[in-house]
Parts: sequence; C-alpha cells; structure tokens
Amino acid sequence: MRIVFIGAVEFSRHCLEEIIRNGGQVVAVFTLDPAKAKRHADFADLTPSAQQHGIPIFYVDNINEPQNITHLRELRPGVIFIFGWSQIVGPELRAIAPCIGTHPALLPRNRGRHPIVWALVHGLKESGLTFFYIDEGIDSGDILWQRPFAITPEDDAGTLLKKIEQLASEAIAEFLPQLKNGTAQKIPQDHSLTNYWRKRSAADGEIDWKKSSGEIHDLIRALAKPYPGAHTFCGGKKIVVRKSRLPPGENEPNALPGAVVSFAENSALVQTGSGLIELVAWEGGDFAVGSRLGAC
Repeated sequence: MRIVFIGAVEFSRHCLEEIIRNGGQVVAVFTLDPAKAKRHADFADLTPSAQQHGIPIFYVDNINEPQNITHLRELRPGVIFIFGWSQIVGPELRAIAPCIGTHPALLPRNRGRHPIVWALVHGLKESGLTFFYIDEGIDSGDILWQRPFAITPEDDAGTLLKKIEQLASEAIAEFLPQLKNGTAQKIPQDHSLTNYWRKRSAADGEIDWKKSSGEIHDLIRALAKPYPGAHTFCGGKKIVVRKSRLPPGENEPNALPGAVVSFAENSALVQTGSGLIELVAWEGGDFAVGSRLGAC
C-alpha cells in the first residue's frame, strides 16, 4: 500500500516515524517549508526523518493548489495520511485516495480548533484521540480508530501531547495492517452529539484575574509549552506565565484580584477573584509585592 504523508508538527513527525517503523510504504512526504515554521507553535521539520529513510520530501504552502494535486495523483497513493496539517482538504485531493486525519478529542464531540487547549481551559477530566476518514465536513468523517485518555490535575498541554503520541503509536500499529488487508473499520459518527470549538485568539490567552484560581490555573496549563503561554501585563510590559500551582489557603484580606501578596525568587502568590494562585514560572516584566497584575 503506497502511502503519502502530509504534516508539519511534532505529532506529525512522531506518526511518520511510527508508520515507517510498522512497515508502511511511504512514497512521499509533503510538509511546510521550515521558513514558515511560525505558522505552528509546535512546528517540526520532517526533513531529517524523510531523508533518513530515503523518502522524497516536498515543501508546500497550500496542499490544495493544482500543481500539488497533480503531483499527488502521479504518486498513485493507496492512502493519504494527513496528520497535523491545518488546511481543509479539498474535494480534488479527497478523490485521489482515502484521506485519513486525526483529531485529539473523542469525536463526534469537540470538533474544531485547538481541542487540547480547550479541554484544559474547560477543566475536562477526559479526552481522547480519534483517527477518521476525511470527508467534506470538519472532523465529521467515519471513525477508523478511537481511544480515550484521562486528564489529571497535574497535566498540561505538554503532558497531554505525550499521551496523544503514545496513543498514536498504539493506533498505527493496529490500523495500518487493517488498511493494508482491507479490514479497517469505518464507524459513522453520531452527528447529534456534535459541538465545535472555535479557533483560539491571542486575547484568549490573557489572564482575567477576576476569575477563580482554578479557572486561571486551567488556562495556564492549557497554554503551557509548546504553546505560547498565558499572559498578563504589569507596567505596560507583557508577562508570560508558564506554570502555576494552587496553594492551600483562603483569600488575602483586602487584596484586589491580580494583587501580588507575596514574592520570592521563584514564586509569586497572587490574589484572584476567588482564592490564591502561585505563579512558579514566568518570563518578562518586573513585579513585586503590592503590584497588581493586569491593572498596573
């Protein structure tokens, strides 16, 4: 079975390596030019993996452009894997061969953009990984493989990405032979259960100190590396918060939301709209006890 692989992020790199390790015949890799890496917070250059295994690699901007469609047809793939590619797959591409995508959520629930981020922002206790056949909709095609994973209080974006990679390894080892011998499942989604998450904006990353400590902590977890971090401002300077903890204790008497109530070299205790939060890793801006984040 001739495989064409399309992707541009760290998850793509992991899946490409797993497909090769499991004996997949990858005849070409299409990816984003490294010069445009800023398009993805977790961009990964697939060139080393492709070169190591002697696979031709092609750098594209829009996979649906006519010259790319022509090239894909000439490759005569039996399947096209599209893992970690942000563009909608057009009908001309889908007509070439079955196109299989992936979504880090339990479809049909939580379709759309940034599912890892939103799962943490909304405090979900469970999510999952789904591989599915791409159709004309958004994350709406028949399911090839799906498994859940737990989200613990200690998880952040980085640890969830590792969980997803582990599940992807299990998935590829299971469904790749099934695709080769024609026994792979196709489970229709129950569209009545669908909801969509929107694209995250930069404004979504700003901390609202009037929210509860738990809500703010979830936002910080959601935007941990490789994502850009939650942020606030002090003295007109942007502060990027990378990590936080929820300490025991009640509100600081008379402190307003965003007020820094204690400060140490690697720790700052901040009043929120309900409770306290301890910042333990941040970048930029200076602040001290008495500063009011977001309003100073």
